[in-house]
Parts: sequence; structure tokens; C-alpha cells
Amino acid sequence: MHARLARRRLEADSAFRTGIVTGLGELFTALPRFLSLQLQGVELAERRLALMWAAMPGVAREEYCQRAISGELLATNAIEGVSSTRQETDLAVRSARESQGGQGKSAQGKSVRGKLARGKQVRFGETARLYWALSQGEVDVPRSLLDIRRMYDAVVGGEIAPADQPDGELFRSHDVSIQGPRGSEHRGVSGELRIGQALTQMMDMVANPGIPGLLAALMAHFVFEYVHPFYDGNGRTGRYLLALYLADDLTLPTVLSLSRAIADHKSEYDKAFRQAENKLNCGELTFFVSTILGFISQAQAELMARFEEQEGQQSKAQEACQQAKAQTNLSKPAASLLEALMEEHVLGTQEGMTLDAAAQRLDLGKQSARAYMSQLVDAGLAQYATRRPLSLTVSPTLAHQVEEA
Repeated sequence: MHARLARRRLEADSAFRTGIVTGLGELFTALPRFLSLQLQGVELAERRLALMWAAMPGVAREEYCQRAISGELLATNAIEGVSSTRQETDLAVRSARESQGGQGKSAQGKSVRGKLARGKQVRFGETARLYWALSQGEVDVPRSLLDIRRMYDAVVGGEIAPADQPDGELFRSHDVSIQGPRGSEHRGVSGELRIGQALTQMMDMVANPGIPGLLAALMAHFVFEYVHPFYDGNGRTGRYLLALYLADDLTLPTVLSLSRAIADHKSEYDKAFRQAENKLNCGELTFFVSTILGFISQAQAELMARFEEQEGQQSKAQEACQQAKAQTNLSKPAASLLEALMEEHVLGTQEGMTLDAAAQRLDLGKQSARAYMSQLVDAGLAQYATRRPLSLTVSPTLAHQVEEA
């Protein structure tokens, strides 16, 4: 009876079949009413987020990406128990931004060139470069098994113990048991040949125009983690791959929020895998997909609230700048610096603008930039955050005006 019911669900017109047969059965997702409504909710939220994201100034979007990627690295490491600090992930993203043509400087203006030039390896640097390339639309989904291996090497580079390095041609060659909070959950796909076959089917499934992109991406996430192609680092690689697959269907802010959403609901995330791997489900991934869609919806709601608040603060910041310019008769260069400081404040980057950054903003020498920074301080519109290096932030009075938005 149970087998007949499972077969009927698999063969129903509303089912999206992957063609990937595992020990659980052929993996598929049904599309009941509740899941259709979830998908619709995500799509509607994405339309609002897309408009908010497009309205944000280009510099603000780039700064947001830098902070969001740093947060994603922290979150995905925390999920796997990999120790990392915000300072390390910030440095990694700044190095990625600089190496790929971005500004490459923090709010303090500390360029990473010096550290790279001295030959110091930036921890998580390769992972950050992958995420930064994704944020710039400069990376494509994997098309071959070699692409997956290269992606894995970049994501986990330098963080895998020698004993856990892949020992096959591309993947692991021996069996592995995936340990969960309740002991052994399941054994990954056995044998490198079968691993390669399953991952090839996964890539074919994602490219299948007969399966909606969002559903395909979420099912592919399950497939990758179920196959478990490596001894270690599957979680971090799988979440980057998920972000990559979702990039065509979701806005960049949503994509760069998933690891944090998962980290906030780690027990639900683990439970979704356990339920999907229950043999009584016969390969159905409907509730797994629904759980991940729930994480996406939560991330969207938080982003919309944040962007709405930021929009109000930006409007208030512009008004404050206009009033300040009118009352103090600022020169154009000093007014430009004030606008930049206000942008940083609204974005939450309150560590200060350095002399180097001010000179770069004005396209002037440091001596001239220093004079315009002093003009802002003398007018009571800014204050020195640090003296060495020289850095500036908005005055508490202006900051208060913006926060009252």
C-alpha cells in the first residue's frame, strides 16, 4: 500500500522528478498547494527587494556586498565548527575585492596590498574571491566534475586536514559515514564512479528547463549533501553551490543571506535532511524544499525591513547634508566628503574615512584632502575617529539627526 502511494506521488502530474535514483528511491518534489503559495510568496518578495536593491547607489551596493559576504563566511564556518573571526573574514573579502578590481579598502582605508605583497596568505581568501565573483556576476555554475573539484579546492583551501584530503582522482575513494547530532545518519554514496555519476545527474537536473530554477537549486542542495563527495568540507562547498544556483532566481542580498539564515536555524536545517532521508519518504523532497524556502522567506523579510529603515535614513542624511552646506557655506570638496561620511554612517560603516580614502574620493593629493577634512571638523560636522591613521566620522549631532529618521 505504502509503495503504491509513493509511486502515485512520484508519477503525479504535479511532481518534478530529478531522474536521480538513490537508496531512498528517485528524488522528486511534489507541488501541493502550500508549496505553491510558498513559492509565490518568495517571488513577490523578490520583486520588492529587486526594486529596493536597484534604487541603492552603486557604491552602497558594493559596500553592502562586502559586509554581507564577510557575514556569510562567518556563518558558513560556524555551521561546520570552523573557527574564524570577523577580522579574518573582513580581510579576506577586502583582498578579494581588490584583486578583482574593487575598491579593496575597509572603512579605515587599510589596503590589503601590503599584506599580500609581503607574501602573507589571507585566510579564507579563495572562498571570498568566489563569493565576490558571484556578487559581480563573474562566475558560472559548474559544468563538469572538474569544475566541482576546483570549486571545492577554492572554498576549503587550506582548511582541510591532510588525512581528510580527497584521495580519488577528483573525489573521495572510500566510504564515509555522515555523523549527525543523533549519531550516524547515513553513508554517503559509495565509490568515486557513483559519486561522479550522481553529481553529473545533479548538474543535468539543474540545467533541465522542465524544472523551475528555484526548485532545482534546492533539490540540488540535497543531492550534493546526500552524495557527500568529499571527506570534509561538503557543507561549505554545498552552501556556496546553493548560492550559485540561486543567483539567477533571487536577488543578490537574498543569496548572500542564506548561510546566516541556516545558522540561525541549524537544528531545523539538520532535521530537514533527516526527514528527507527517512526511507518511508521514498525520495520525496517536498518538505525539505519547503524548509529551505522558509529560510529564504525569513531572510527576505529581514532584508526588506533593513532596507526600508536604511531608505528613511538616507533621505534624512541627504536633508542633513543640504542643511549643513547651507548653514556653513562648505566648499564643494568638503561637501563631497561630508556626503561620503553620511553614506558610511547610514550603511553602518562607522569606523571612519582615512586620509587616503578622502584623497581618493576627491582625486586630490593628501595635503589638499587633509585641509578639507579639517574644514568639516572646524564646522562641527565631523570629528576625528583616530589620529594614526588620520580618520574622520560624522559628528554626534549629525548622526543623531539621521538616527531619528
